[in-house]
Amino acid sequence: MKSVKKHIIISTVLCALTLAVLIAFSGKLPESVPVHFDSAGNANSFWPRNVVVFGVPAFCVLLNLIVDAVLSQHENKKTYMFYIMPVVAFAVTGIMIYLGMK
Repeated sequence: MKSVKKHIIISTVLCALTLAVLIAFSGKLPESVPVHFDSAGNANSFWPRNVVVFGVPAFCVLLNLIVDAVLSQHENKKTYMFYIMPVVAFAVTGIMIYLGMK
């Protein structure tokens, strides 16, 4: 159980690090960041910059804690499973920065 707690803490900290990345790029992001696109590739939904910078990492941390809590109850858990959400969080962060600066 001690190992499980260690993985939960590390994965949560990794998800929280997306906040530092978004803060570093927040000056380059527009006031409204595109978050949804139609089939032609045109942005049709926007979020305010502050919601992206603070909301996305908070949501990733919350989702990570939920996934880790469920995962810790399973008998067949593998160590890499605890780190799937941080990888997704950094991928989402990179995509949001790319689309915002485009």
